[in-house]
Amino acid sequence: MHARDTFGPPDADAAPATPAALATPFAWPQSGLEPMPWFPFTVAASRGHAVAAARIAQRTERAYWFLRRLFGFTPRFRLLVLGRDDWARHAEVPTFGVAHVTAGGHFVVGSEPAAAWHGVSRELAALLPASSLRALLKVHGRDPAYPAGPDLTAVADALIAHEVAHLFATQAGATFPRRWLAEAFANYALVAVLGETDTAALHRVGTLADATAALADATPTLAEFEAAEGTLDVMPSVLVQLALTRGVFAAYAHAHAEPLARWFAASRVATDAHVDEGELAEMLARDVHPAIGALVADRRMQVAMAA
Repeated sequence: MHARDTFGPPDADAAPATPAALATPFAWPQSGLEPMPWFPFTVAASRGHAVAAARIAQRTERAYWFLRRLFGFTPRFRLLVLGRDDWARHAEVPTFGVAHVTAGGHFVVGSEPAAAWHGVSRELAALLPASSLRALLKVHGRDPAYPAGPDLTAVADALIAHEVAHLFATQAGATFPRRWLAEAFANYALVAVLGETDTAALHRVGTLADATAALADATPTLAEFEAAEGTLDVMPSVLVQLALTRGVFAAYAHAHAEPLARWFAASRVATDAHVDEGELAEMLARDVHPAIGALVADRRMQVAMAA
């Protein structure tokens, strides 16, 4: 899981675009962590977790280079991959495995996925039609805690790109007139990064997104997501994120990452947060891609804000 809304939105109380703490050297002796060299950003890992740290750092690096080239922007951060024993000391979110960026500019990731992913697997096993569940099990295998549900460990790893996209947006001063648009942007980045660097992971994310289309009645609308302000339970949040992933995939399938680059540029220009839904749909269709504009008017995804 990720901080606040799953998969994890930019935090309204986050640190400044470039945290001042990054201007000073990392306190290696006091940290109790081990360095992993040869990455374009500092990587510090809990002792005994080098394998997981290398995997997560490589995923972070692929997203970093792809988005840096695409956006023409370079964020600054340090990646901390923490085991359970180091979590309380370095993390700012109490639940182990919840990825987040600290006030000091540390991108904190657990050496194992958050336990809540097992709960998502259990919910999917209970809610999905049998045929959809069988298809997921064929691709993902069985969850070790709830064997009736799919193993989402690899999906959790792939979502690193979503978090890195939020980091780029926050440090670049990007703004979005709706919270759900920040999530749609990060999900577009996720699809683009995986599509260009890890098609097997994109297949895993895509099969999960497609399967949960069968749960439309259980998926909150975007207006409900917006009104919840980060308080939705894990499963409803995951369903919204997967619905947004399905929505942005149409833009990627048509034009690859070009609309994402336009979206990043447009988001750095101030937009009135009170723009109405019709104007918002028109702006997104014109400045990003018609498929992104269509998300605003999707009956299942968005109810009238005036309601």
